[in-house]
Amino acid sequence: MRALITVFWIFLATSAFAAMPPQTGEKAPDWILSTAEGKRISLYDDSEGKKVVMLFWATWCPFCHELMPDLEALRKEFEEQDVKFYALNVWDDGDPRGFMSRKDYGMKLLLQADTVAQRYGVVGTPGLFVIDEEKNITYIRHKGTSKDAAIASVKEALTF
Repeated sequence: MRALITVFWIFLATSAFAAMPPQTGEKAPDWILSTAEGKRISLYDDSEGKKVVMLFWATWCPFCHELMPDLEALRKEFEEQDVKFYALNVWDDGDPRGFMSRKDYGMKLLLQADTVAQRYGVVGTPGLFVIDEEKNITYIRHKGTSKDAAIASVKEALTF
């Protein structure tokens, strides 16, 4: 019986560790999501050899509305470089396609990213990650980080 209990505790500890969200310096988990046009893409295939900015957002999120124009400006600033900007829509029953179209944002819209947000440990919006060319996470926005600090950190991560 003692051996069974030991195995059970090892299983619980291993499972809890495996479910930990990725941290800065760790490999970003790959995902497959649908674009607004219905095409399925994977992070690793679509952004091979490129840096990535991933925004987890929702149409109802006022903090996302505040951050997105500055991210769009960064997207335009870095559009001649090997950087992909993804807007992963989460926890939303609004119209993300219409929102992105009305605002004329050029980030690649990806829909129904709830499970990806969960895997990345996103518990509130906006979630923001920068990933380097080797798919290592170089920046994670933490709750309470100001818009200006987040944009400065993203820009710094993209210039290295």
